[in-house]
Amino acid sequence: MMNQVSPFSSMLRKTFDSALEYLLYTEYRFLGGKRVVKMIVNDVKGLIDQFFPDNLEVGQVIWPAVSVDESQEQHKKIEDHKIIPVRLNLVTREDMEKLEKKVKKTEIEKARAVRLFNEAYEQGALLTQADVVVLLGKSIPTVSKYVQQYQNEHDEVLPTRGNIHDIGPGITHKGIIVRKKLEKKSTSQIAKETNHSPEAVDRYIRDYGRVKMLIGKRMTVEEISYATGISRGVVEQYRELHKLENDINSDKKE
Repeated sequence: MMNQVSPFSSMLRKTFDSALEYLLYTEYRFLGGKRVVKMIVNDVKGLIDQFFPDNLEVGQVIWPAVSVDESQEQHKKIEDHKIIPVRLNLVTREDMEKLEKKVKKTEIEKARAVRLFNEAYEQGALLTQADVVVLLGKSIPTVSKYVQQYQNEHDEVLPTRGNIHDIGPGITHKGIIVRKKLEKKSTSQIAKETNHSPEAVDRYIRDYGRVKMLIGKRMTVEEISYATGISRGVVEQYRELHKLENDINSDKKE
């Protein structure tokens, strides 16, 4: 006697998985075997779970950010980067408590910007200043000011994509790194404190040495920038640090 097929068994197979498998076979004429198709389906489902979680808390948002492990190529298209969806606390209870205590609005916004950069970095991704501009509804000059103020106030490099991947207009982190070297800190210690690789730290320090040597030859900022390929803004910053280094050395001699 043949086993009767339950009239409900087919319902168990009417799933997202089967629909996607059908799509790959019919619409895209996928030539891989069923095992490969199932692997692709599982990967797609994994991405959906990451980008569209159903357990977001109040005040949280999912935001796509570039992986911290991506290469530092300035002209690489964003489509060619690994994108990680990160869970960010856009508004927290602490933010509301600060409002209630009448903390300055700019200080609250600065703290929110810093939090967003750090939260993304803790999840293995990097936000650009433009990302935070959109998230907070502020202008690029405003967010840039928050970043620079925080870095100067805390002598700390924020893990923005511009800082970590060394792209974009931000240059303050280079100055912070060199200043820490002038304080006789080791490369490994500086790397840890500034969220940079030891190789990047050594590169900035070498650049500073090149600029310092050319300053000694009485070359102008424009000439140094042209000769080294280092932007004028960074050369200006290194020149100020060179003055600071000279002052420190003079004090020691006295």
